[in-house]
Amino acid sequence: MQTMTGMTTESIMQRRYLLQQVPLPLTAVKGMGLSPERFPLALRAGLLHQDLAAGQILFSQSDPALASFGVERGRLRLVRHTREGKPVVFQVVRAGESFAESALFLDVYGCDAVAEVPSRVLTYPKQLLRTALLDYPALTTDLFERLVKQSQALQQRLELRSIRSARDRVLQYLLNEARPDETTVYLDRHLKDIAGDLGLTAEVLYRTLARLEREGLIHRTKQQITLYSAA
Repeated sequence: MQTMTGMTTESIMQRRYLLQQVPLPLTAVKGMGLSPERFPLALRAGLLHQDLAAGQILFSQSDPALASFGVERGRLRLVRHTREGKPVVFQVVRAGESFAESALFLDVYGCDAVAEVPSRVLTYPKQLLRTALLDYPALTTDLFERLVKQSQALQQRLELRSIRSARDRVLQYLLNEARPDETTVYLDRHLKDIAGDLGLTAEVLYRTLARLEREGLIHRTKQQITLYSAA
């Protein structure tokens, strides 16, 4: 639809969106699914970043899909809403990770992106990213690698939800979250948020962790949980 100025509604929204951004500094984020350091210098000038306050919405479900993103610092949650309006968290994105890559192929976003803590995100405008992926195969490899990891993480979430016992579900979650060759899970989110991810109430999660500790399977402090046995 065109306005009286001759600009389409989408172009106005895109201009308003980009005016909220500032140019990306030369420092690059390491370990990101879409790595800015892989972008040729001629294209890096088109990358942007945005600072978000805790609780601030980056985009909402059904907003025009104008860009993909990466987290430079902080943490965001991606939330879908059921027909009944119930929020369902399906992904938590941390520093060094990218998200909303599906914007390349969709007209609107399929979820909300909300900052859980003060955060800074890198913005990859859709057209620039499309051009880069066509011209630079290494970037396409980065994207596929990230999408595979996202698929694996979603599969793990579905598997967790299928475990009926709260005890076994929580224990499997801890095993999934522990870093390779380590037995410690570092907690960077509130337990009530983790409970929601697991499809449990906060009270059930607290009781289950207490039970696992009584059974000698874990040791819990405020910021971490150590696994003693896979049981």
